[in-house]
Amino acid sequence: MPGPNPVTSTKTRICPNCDGFATAAIPSGTRHRDGSRALLHVDCGTCHGTGSLPLRPRLTAADMEAAA
Repeated sequence: MPGPNPVTSTKTRICPNCDGFATAAIPSGTRHRDGSRALLHVDCGTCHGTGSLPLRPRLTAADMEAAA
């Protein structure tokens, strides 16, 4: 019988721009001498190639009153 599941608290969230697929390989249309395609590896501009973003702090009622 398995025990209770551990609580997982992550400090990051999946990037909404790239859905976690941070680097894309785009064919440039040219070929190398051996016939393989030349690829451009481009990182996501939002997460800078990590696939995740830090969590934003949640605002509470006390934070709202302090800001007003």
